[in-house]
Amino acid sequence: MGNQQSAPPDEPGTGAPGERRSTRRSTKALSTGPPITEEQVRKRQHISKEILDTERKYVHHLDTLCRVYIAPLKESASSNKGMIRAEDIKLIFSIVEVIANFHKTFLDEVEARVQNWGPVQCIGDVFLKNLDFFKFYSTYVNGYNEAMMCISRCTDRNKQFAEFLEAAAHNPTTDLLDLASFLIMPIQRLPRYVMLLADLLKNTPASHPDHANLTQALQRLKSVADFVNEAKRKAENAQKVMEVQNSLCSSKHMNGPLVVPHRKFIAEGDLAYHPPPKTSPLALKKSPSSSIFDPSSPPPSPSNLRNKQEVLHFHLFNDCILLSREDKSLVNFRKSDLAKKWRVKVMAKLTQVETKYLPDTPTIKYAFEVIVAPASSSSSSSSSPSVSRSFVFSATDQATKEDWIKQLYLLRSQAMPRKEVVDAEAEEIAAQNIDKQRKEEAKRQKEEVKKKQEEDKRRAKEEKAKASQQEEAQRKKKKKKGEKEPLIKKGEKKKKG
Repeated sequence: MGNQQSAPPDEPGTGAPGERRSTRRSTKALSTGPPITEEQVRKRQHISKEILDTERKYVHHLDTLCRVYIAPLKESASSNKGMIRAEDIKLIFSIVEVIANFHKTFLDEVEARVQNWGPVQCIGDVFLKNLDFFKFYSTYVNGYNEAMMCISRCTDRNKQFAEFLEAAAHNPTTDLLDLASFLIMPIQRLPRYVMLLADLLKNTPASHPDHANLTQALQRLKSVADFVNEAKRKAENAQKVMEVQNSLCSSKHMNGPLVVPHRKFIAEGDLAYHPPPKTSPLALKKSPSSSIFDPSSPPPSPSNLRNKQEVLHFHLFNDCILLSREDKSLVNFRKSDLAKKWRVKVMAKLTQVETKYLPDTPTIKYAFEVIVAPASSSSSSSSSPSVSRSFVFSATDQATKEDWIKQLYLLRSQAMPRKEVVDAEAEEIAAQNIDKQRKEEAKRQKEEVKKKQEEDKRRAKEEKAKASQQEEAQRKKKKKKGEKEPLIKKGEKKKKG
């Protein structure tokens, strides 16, 4: 049934009478364009099948999430021995059940079209009809990072919940995926729709009845997906932090949980570590009370480094580093976890870390030094060392060495505590306000001086003009009287005599 008449009668383009008439008119108007090619027909069929296959898999995973995780936890919360509170369940899973129910119906609509696919079959209207629901994904996206935090918090505090997650992740029905892998799926789904519809539209000529609806659906879905894409990047990074935490063995060197709201994963990799002899100044470089590294400490050289080297794994975050050894005593079979388990040797804030560039030697190439200062008394744990420690690493090549040094330097410069940042910003704003007030006052005084000078000039000019007028009047008066003035004066003298 590969034509338009075979589609269900209750959907746009093949549905309600008003919508059907509108689509027929637009199809007739577009029918003058080039017809669809055999290659486009083949690609459209392939893409439509991919839409259906991925939707089935997505619905299956949502159903698994509801059955294996949400239902048991809700049942447990309703009893007196609940693993976690109902509030935590709501925070972790948000509107997952609503999303799952919607996509079961959406899958039925997609199946109805794809199973009856043909050269002029349409699917754009199915997406258009359901676009309003896709906007609700923003609710789920906005709560994702908080959900990750809640999982980490509940796992640390509740052994029963941690064991439940571990057992659920090894349940065959979960495909050996952990909870975090399920929870990120809705965030990944909308961008996938955009990609698939873009490919479909690319192979849909303007003369095709599906072209207008696909164009509109893609434009509107993109506006929703743009927001989700940014959240997707943050969510995937949060998931990576969670994966790293799950890969760490219990260690006294961990200064608190790894999953915190502001933390972002940056990079990781193996580096060759060259331990110094225990008597070397590199092992202990400063006293507990000193805040300045001892400049007299000799730089690493073949004479003060052990010949033996080992591999340490370096996890770099935006605010801290982890230096770990592989724990080969544990074997991990789960797909979603990292393949290896790590036992932490050092966890330090980047504000404690100093990086030094080291020259090549005959025995060690591409080396650099990482110096970890003691943690501040307010933030240090009982297991935190009270002296600085030096770690000399060597990379596989010069580019890798420079990349590590550059990232450590830049991230350290950005890792100033938030209070100091706020204080610095406040001081800068205050300084700017004071400077602004000074400039305004100087400008006001300058304007007053200028105004006074102009007033003085005006008055001087007026006085000068008045004096000139008086002088001119006197000259005219003298000229008019001529010699009369002396005769009058003589006659006045005779009268007086």
